[in-house]
Amino acid sequence: HGANACFVTGDFDSMNELIDEVLRKDIDTKEKYRVSEMKVNSLHNIGKFDEAINAALDFRRQLGLPTLQKKPASKFTIIREYIRVKRLLKNKSAEDIANLPVLDDEQYEMGQRMNDHLATCVYQNEPTMLPLIIFQMVTTTLKHGLSSSSPSGFAWLGVLLCGPFGKPHEGREMARAAELILKKP
Repeated sequence: HGANACFVTGDFDSMNELIDEVLRKDIDTKEKYRVSEMKVNSLHNIGKFDEAINAALDFRRQLGLPTLQKKPASKFTIIREYIRVKRLLKNKSAEDIANLPVLDDEQYEMGQRMNDHLATCVYQNEPTMLPLIIFQMVTTTLKHGLSSSSPSGFAWLGVLLCGPFGKPHEGREMARAAELILKKP
């Protein structure tokens, strides 16, 4: 609560000290997620994108989930990962995607939400990482189920497909998948 109060009053240095103190303790993963999320969001909000990216990647590593390295991605790597996602998507329609089962693994759920935060940070600071984070979000959804972060993953994928990949029809289908997921109760 102290870190949150520091954030609200604009005392970011004290907030980060309190957060780091909490993260050094032996606390449960959910609590670590909550505190890590606060750290990532606050660093992002004050324009410390590099630190926000590092904090988000560090938390994903602590979860034991596949985690990208913080470095520019080559075109080859982006295309290779796109091909992997395309294979997973096969001929799935927006409805097929929206009807996937719900993700029931807490670790993956927290990892997906952290990737959601990462996407906004890398967009600002390390844009070639963005497609890889999007592909990771979509892959996790396709393999493990729908989460609260799935709509943004498919919406981002739609943006990539409509823009740099030049596949507007496929991009619209992914945007429609995001919309259908959001409409689910």
